Order: sequence, then C-alpha cells, then structure tokens
Amino acid sequence: MPMLIACVGNSDLMLDGQYLAVRNHIGQLPSFREQTRALLAEGDTILSRLDAPLLRPLVAWLLDRRAKDQTPLQIVLLATDQDPPHPQDTVFAAQLLERWLLARFPQSSVACARDKLSGNPSDYDAMYRAIRRVLQTLKPGEPPIYLSLTAGTPAMTFALTVHALDLFGSHCSFLYLPRGSETPRELRVRRWLQQAALLADARRELQRGEFGRAAVLLRQAGVPNAFAQLAEAADHRLAYHFEEATTTAKQAQRDPRTRSVAQEFLRELEELEAARRLLDEKGGQQAVPHAYEPLLSELVANLRLAWENDREADFLARLYRFHEAMLRWLVEEQLAAPVHTSSGDATPAFRRWWNARPELQRRAAARNLNPERITRPLLDFLIADIPALKRDREVLRNLNRLTQLRSQTIVGHGFLGVRRDDILKAYRNVAGPQADPMRDVEELAQRLQLGTHADWPQRLRATLLELLTAWEAEQE
Repeated sequence: MPMLIACVGNSDLMLDGQYLAVRNHIGQLPSFREQTRALLAEGDTILSRLDAPLLRPLVAWLLDRRAKDQTPLQIVLLATDQDPPHPQDTVFAAQLLERWLLARFPQSSVACARDKLSGNPSDYDAMYRAIRRVLQTLKPGEPPIYLSLTAGTPAMTFALTVHALDLFGSHCSFLYLPRGSETPRELRVRRWLQQAALLADARRELQRGEFGRAAVLLRQAGVPNAFAQLAEAADHRLAYHFEEATTTAKQAQRDPRTRSVAQEFLRELEELEAARRLLDEKGGQQAVPHAYEPLLSELVANLRLAWENDREADFLARLYRFHEAMLRWLVEEQLAAPVHTSSGDATPAFRRWWNARPELQRRAAARNLNPERITRPLLDFLIADIPALKRDREVLRNLNRLTQLRSQTIVGHGFLGVRRDDILKAYRNVAGPQADPMRDVEELAQRLQLGTHADWPQRLRATLLELLTAWEAEQE
C-alpha cells in the first residue's frame, strides 16, 4: 500500500472558503484547537462546508497518477497535541481532516491514520525526537513513500525530511504545493541530500587514502564515472594489482577532465610494471638496483597510508617487505651483487660473485653465515663495511625489531593482535624515546633518493578533491 505522510498545520482547513486561523478585527488569533474541537462536535454535517487547500491537491494528484492501482493510498496525518494544551494544536484538525478525506474521496481509494506529536512544534530538538518515534512505527508498503513538505512548522518539515531519508532512503519522494497552485511539485531534495551525504563520506575516505571505499561512494553519488575509476585504479595500485589498475585508469582517460592525471598515473604504472618485469627476468642473474627503486618508493606510499590510517597489522606486513627489499637494493647498488631471489636460495650468479671473494667467505664463516640462503643477516653483513651506509644500516637495524615483532603477530607466525602502542614501544626501545618508525622510513627514502612515487596518493587525492569541487560548481 503506497503512503502519503503529511504534517497538519493551522492552514490546512478552510470553512466556507475562509481559513480558520485568521486574526480578528483587533488582531487576536482565535484558538485553532478550540475551533476545530467545536467543528468536530458538529459531526458529519459540517464536512460539506470544509476544504483542505493544502492536502486535497496532493491526494487528488496522487490518485490520478495511480488511477490503475487497486490498492488504497494510506494517508498518515501528524498532528500536535501539547501538554499543557496549546491554542494552535492540530490534534482535532487531524480528526476533521480524516473524516473529510474519507467523505471527499472514494473509500476504496484512500485510508487514513493519525499520529500525535507531543512537544513544541517550533522546537527542532523536540520535533526531531517526536517525528522519528512516529516514523519508526510505520510499516510502509510498496514504494514510493510520499512526504508533504507543505504544511507544518519548519521544525516539523526538517525532522520529517531527515528521518524519512534515514528510514526510507531512496523509497521516499518529497512533495511541495506552491502557493496558489493546485499541482504539487515532486522535489529533488532527496537526491540532493543523499548525494551531499555520499560526497561528504567520499571526501573523508579520500582524505584517509581509502580509495576503494571512495570509489563506491562516488558511484553511488552519481559523479562522472571517470572520477570513481581513478579512485578504483588507485585501490588496485595500493594492492600491487598493477594490471587491474592499468585497465581501470585507461577507462578514465576517455573523460577530458581526468585525461591528464590518468595519463600520468599510467606512466607511473608502466614504470612499476617494467621494474617488476626486470626483476622477474634479470633479477638473480645480474644486479638490477634500478628495478628496486620505483618499487621501494611505492612501498613507502603504502606504508605511509597504513600508518596514517591506524592499520597497524598492515603496516607491519608491508614494513617486513620494505626492510628486506631495502637491504637487497643496497647490496646490489653498492656491491653489484645479484641477490634477488624468489625462493630465498642463492642463484648461480650470486655463487659466482661470492666465490670470487675469499675474504668475505672467511669472515662469513666466522659468523656462521650460510651464503646458500639470501637472508637478512647475510645482506646486512655484506654492507657492514661501507661507511656511507652507516646511518642507513642503523635505521634498518632498528626497523628489524619491528620485523621480529611482526613474526609474533597475526600477520606473522603468532596470534597476537597489533596495536600502535606496541609498535612504538618496541621501536623506541632500540631507536630512542622519541623515535617514529614511519618518520625514519621517510627520511631513509629521501636520503637515498628513491624517486617520486612515494607521494602519488597525496597527489591523486588532491586532484580528485579538486575535480569534485569543480563538478559540484558546474551542477549549480
């Protein structure tokens, strides 16, 4: 059963062509409550002299639209009944309107119900609570659910709008009867309010670097699809799904508004893909330090977002990969030793490099290091005597404490949860009381000039926010 919900106001009833709520010759406003109570006591004989100038056009319009519908229109009237009683209460007017509606329209086409609102109709807080309580008890049938914003106080129509959106969502439709008109307007306010809420949520997710969630919200808000495609591509990129990111970003190129940023995004993705292909094809056979650089820079971007958004377990998991990749890169960049391996076993190329250095072999044997396995201790040993890397090795040794912590947690080999306080405590025990792991990662990356990839989420976020602002201005 479709439904119309309407607040009852002092302008909702006319008697013999005159509004009831009219000031007398000395400027006094008669009690609407008492007038309607007296009319109600006259019984059905008074109905032919009444009119509902705000409600009648709405009901007639809806019935005309639903001419082929066999189910009656359920009309819910919300009326005020204050304690103590107030002269402008509409509780008796609602009873009159119910009788009048059932007499004015075929009873097979309409059904009526009334609900009381206890509280000052001008008090926004009171109406917010009262109308929510009423709407929560309703059981609307088939959509849409129509809501009249014509009658009632601003506080009542405000509460009706807010709670209808919350409880009924896209099933509700708002109607307004312009002054002097017999034809109501179906307002777009629902869509605008929903869109504003979705865009506010999307902006918040973009600020946090939650591109996947932002993409869903942007699509629901109905913005140009290319905006959501860019956000979706960013989400794929953060997960190192470069192929999916490329496919999605290519779609965003079709829109002139996002073409340039999508092209830059694709250029960076191609550099990352090329680096990964180079590691797969040449890594382990020869030193390829330049292949590590964009991938390490990308990891810095991932780490920053995980740390800023309090995703501590994710941070530890990515830090583990960053720590090992950084050691391998330093070894390849400084010593040209091919230490890339997907299995952890030394490659033939590394064995040849190792066998050509007997002094290293003797020192490694003294420390009981196994050159057949490319491990973190072995990698750290290889760069131990390079003076230029003293500070870098110090930071990496401190970060290694967090890789050990990871092993005890749910992203390692244990079942411990991960909290920021635990991370900071473990790190500061070795790095100093004011140390911050992410700040040290950033400084390390900057000192080693790891490229521009590390700030791509911030750049893309700023661009998407600018695009949204410009698009909203165009809509106005």
